[in-house]
Amino acid sequence: MATTASDLIVPEVWGDAIMEDVLGKSVMLPLAVQDDQLVGTPGDSVDMPFWAYIGDADDLTEAAAIVPTSMSMTSDRATIKEIGKGVELSDKALLVALGNPNDQARVQLALSISRKVDVDLMAAAIATYTNTGVTDPYKTTAPLAFDGSLAILSWAAFVDGTTAMGDDYDPNEMGAFIIHSKQRGDIMKDATFTDVSKYGSDAVTLRGEIGRIGNVPVLVSDRVNVIDNAGTPNYQSLIIAKGALALKYKRRAVVETDRDILARTNVITTNAHYAAKRSNDRGVVLLTTQ
Repeated sequence: MATTASDLIVPEVWGDAIMEDVLGKSVMLPLAVQDDQLVGTPGDSVDMPFWAYIGDADDLTEAAAIVPTSMSMTSDRATIKEIGKGVELSDKALLVALGNPNDQARVQLALSISRKVDVDLMAAAIATYTNTGVTDPYKTTAPLAFDGSLAILSWAAFVDGTTAMGDDYDPNEMGAFIIHSKQRGDIMKDATFTDVSKYGSDAVTLRGEIGRIGNVPVLVSDRVNVIDNAGTPNYQSLIIAKGALALKYKRRAVVETDRDILARTNVITTNAHYAAKRSNDRGVVLLTTQ
């Protein structure tokens, strides 16, 4: 009797393994604050609340009472979405294939989910929302931006990008600088760049990290947006502060299987539900360079 996929797959175990693999394969996910607050709650969207700054301290005169300031919150709406992917394995494939099709299926499903998460977090990082009027409860939001489209990516261009953050910029509070693979050569040739090979054997690195510039980890992802500028490709790399992105799970990745006894195949699918959002407009800089 043939050993089929359903004999070898325990959906709950595979679901946990795929989520672990997703964390290992995703470039953007380690930069996002993740939680499961939406699990078990109804609705297909979520308001993400953020505290507003109370303002700088006031000048005081002797014996004068401090006037309390009310704390307030704003919120942005994020839509909960479902993503998923599936494969189908035949009994014959399991019997004659070189290697283990089940292991490869898990690897491929995890890679598929992780890359989609990267796409959605990247989209959330660069998204712009314009308030439509007095009945619209959500504020106009956009990331910070610096147009260096006439320049090649370099230390100088990176510094120009950080100026968009003003005095909020602190290299120790930056999660990463994400660039396109086409820009890897430019940044690695820069004299200020520290290659990951020089970190030492005990160093902990992020997925896709190739080194650091200005003490900020440099990650490579082809999910970086590419735009055409009069025939010249421009890359919208991202300087992202820690905690500037949020991913709220409605349900983490689950795996389901089904057996087609007529076709003698097993279908394996995985799906996840979540909402992705930029949680700090001043925590993301869109840096456009050649």
